[in-house]
Amino acid sequence: MEPYTIGVEEEYQLVDPETGGLLSRARDVLAIDWTGETEAEVQETQVEIATRVCGSAAAVDSELRRLRFHAASAAAARDLVPVAAGLHPFSDWREHEYTSKARYLRLLERYGRVIESEHVFGMHVHVEVPEEVDRLAVIGRMRRYLPHLLALSASSPYFLGGDTGYASYRTVLNERLPCSGAPPAFGSEAEYWAFTAGLIEQGVAVDEGTIYWTVRPHHRYPTIEIRCADVCPAIDDAVAIAALARAVITAAAEESLPPDTRQRSAGADAALAADQWQAARFGLEGRVRRPDGGLEPLRDAVLRLLDDVGSTVDALGDAREVEGIPAILERGNGATRMREVDAEQGGLEAVLDWLARETVLGTGMDRRRRQRNGTRENAGRGGA
Repeated sequence: MEPYTIGVEEEYQLVDPETGGLLSRARDVLAIDWTGETEAEVQETQVEIATRVCGSAAAVDSELRRLRFHAASAAAARDLVPVAAGLHPFSDWREHEYTSKARYLRLLERYGRVIESEHVFGMHVHVEVPEEVDRLAVIGRMRRYLPHLLALSASSPYFLGGDTGYASYRTVLNERLPCSGAPPAFGSEAEYWAFTAGLIEQGVAVDEGTIYWTVRPHHRYPTIEIRCADVCPAIDDAVAIAALARAVITAAAEESLPPDTRQRSAGADAALAADQWQAARFGLEGRVRRPDGGLEPLRDAVLRLLDDVGSTVDALGDAREVEGIPAILERGNGATRMREVDAEQGGLEAVLDWLARETVLGTGMDRRRRQRNGTRENAGRGGA
């Protein structure tokens, strides 16, 4: 089903392996990264990777394992570990540095304290659509599923040392910026670009890249970019969510999703914002609106979505990867698992340790760490 290719971006925290604290050391990691595939972001506390353009979810899986390995290797060379979670659980933003690139300094000048304190970590999924397809029409048909993807990915329950009560507090912090949160409905790409040009002229947006809605047509690539997701601690979860996002966009482009008569109705934008808040606050325990206007548990909504896009998933060849979605429903998203670690092991340092291990699980770095730890432990006991 060409050309529904997919690419994924992930943002990682840079953490002190001893204290678990967030560190402003991105420039050190980038200086030693021989691959050139680890990139700077707005804050010195984070680095970003982007997969190659992939023809399948299986290729995304391979790419994320490869890129997390490279990022972890570069970080380890600087005595750091990468962590994949939407927010750092306890570090204060005032302890950190801002990346001194010209564009990022423009953002700081425009948005002030909001952007300066914005240490958030997301996963962005790009799906290419056919050139002749109006991307805003596709977004209009699929945007009601953004809360489903957010709930599955939520991994930011803690902030400044406490439990926020939210599954994705990253979402709350993101929505302090203009042009963020649930996107409004547009009739066409022409309408969208005219509107965003006005935002840039007004000074609300710095450029097309600062339109921060949770889904948007990309301004350089022929893709639709889904931006609602927290970065996932587990690679399997990231791949499953990306595969589901690909299927949703493909089905919307092929007009095979069930119709939603509320799409252009008065209040549709507010209803989507309410659903997105439910997903951010309660994660998979939230409730969202059905197309007929009634409420249903988010878990049921996700299962219904899987049924709705089942044939598309099969046509794309991503069935094996999408099988990870029921696994998330069964054991919980990242936020649920972080709270379980906190309850069982007591303390956010234990949560950070779990996150660091989960981030590189299945990359090869996990085995090397166990080997190194085992060698040190044996040496301490006089072992072989």
